[in-house]
Amino acid sequence: MIKEILATLMSCFVLVALIVIFYWRDTQYQPESTDLINYFIFLPIVITVVLLSPWFVYSVYQHRKKKKQQALSQQDEGSDQKVDVEQVNQPSQWIALNVFAASAYHSFGENDAIVEGIKQFTSAQLDTALLNFQGLPILSYRVADLDQQLEHDEESEQAFLSIRQQRVTALLQHQIEQNTEFLMRVSEHLKASSLFYESQNLYEYRMHPAWTDPTHDSEEDLEPQQIQQVYRIDKLNLHILLSEDLLHTWNEHDCNEYIQTIFYDLEIIPQKLHIEYHFVSAASSDQYLLELFDRIQKQPHEISWLIAVDSEIDQDVIDEKSWSAKVYIPAEFISSCFVAHPRLEIEQFQPLKTLKLVAHQNNLNQIFKELDIHDLPQYQDEAPFVFVAEDGSDIKVVKRLEQFFGQSSVEQHHYLYCKPAVGNTLNVAKVFAVMLAAQLSDQYVAFVYSQDLKAFFQTFPEVSADQESVAIAD
Repeated sequence: MIKEILATLMSCFVLVALIVIFYWRDTQYQPESTDLINYFIFLPIVITVVLLSPWFVYSVYQHRKKKKQQALSQQDEGSDQKVDVEQVNQPSQWIALNVFAASAYHSFGENDAIVEGIKQFTSAQLDTALLNFQGLPILSYRVADLDQQLEHDEESEQAFLSIRQQRVTALLQHQIEQNTEFLMRVSEHLKASSLFYESQNLYEYRMHPAWTDPTHDSEEDLEPQQIQQVYRIDKLNLHILLSEDLLHTWNEHDCNEYIQTIFYDLEIIPQKLHIEYHFVSAASSDQYLLELFDRIQKQPHEISWLIAVDSEIDQDVIDEKSWSAKVYIPAEFISSCFVAHPRLEIEQFQPLKTLKLVAHQNNLNQIFKELDIHDLPQYQDEAPFVFVAEDGSDIKVVKRLEQFFGQSSVEQHHYLYCKPAVGNTLNVAKVFAVMLAAQLSDQYVAFVYSQDLKAFFQTFPEVSADQESVAIAD
């Protein structure tokens, strides 16, 4: 800084001296001693101060900003290292849910193939159909099968939607097809439950094409008194978690009609289907998911299907986002799971996994103590089972991981970083990671970690009443 000030002062002195001397010579002016002091000392200093004042102000601002960031960083590290004794001693607040089915789809494949792709560090592929701001092909995690599906549907009503919504809708259709068998079970149970407990939906079921088919059984089968008593299920809730970028462009009306048509073919009438869209960001997805799970736990007679889906395989999206990033890797993916209150039963279908949420509890030892899962055999295995939903290249994430799992038997080689599989498509990436953990082998307890959401899944038959899989959110 001193060198810059001296260099500027000398430059001003030379420039002022040349101008003043030539001026005095041309005007035949005889300077006095005060003139020499004013023009050769004070004037260069004043000009230097004026020229450098913006730089001085900016330097002071940057210095204060840096000190403030350092103070906040030290405060964060201190808060991360500090153990809140009162919080540890408080009883944990649990949210219990059962998982009936879970599936996922990505360019790596489906379900457990995605987990294997992450384990093998599968990289993105060169996408010649997408160009960056320099006009060069970029890398992407494109699901190639969707291209064929969209080409086949070129003349459908979906062709008038944006490319991004077309691809997201195609991913939704794929998940519905993959879960058709379970949806039919839910449909049968909804129908039997409705006809046993609610006579007002009798007419809607009578008017369904499946019941007007001549090959179908007689309408006497629809009489409520003829229906065997089953566990009451009032509704199927479809929660679709989308990127907040789609808030103002998503065509909700067309998507609702599209989904309702498919579900109607599965004999799920509109009165028994509730569709809700949630537009989330990378920063809000954890809390949003926690609140949604808490809401589902308070619905003992409803089953919910959570779907996290996004696609940025769209040149318009690339043009908008890639100019501000040196490397931008778009992706598309979808994951989903059927969850419900622990007492809810689906006829002839047992839950696959169990899930618990604990709020306001940030001490892993306390959690392990309550769940009695200190000595799991997988701790001695080298296979990863901790799904890290955050950026593993962030030193703060690494430190928080070490602090959270530091007193446990979980080692660094047990971590499985999910972020590289979604590139820069991050708004629903954490929710995708949470649901993807349900695909881990049944012999493992799957852990999911992010700053505000930690999750543990375990196969249902192996879980006792006091020891179940856990999803932890604090």
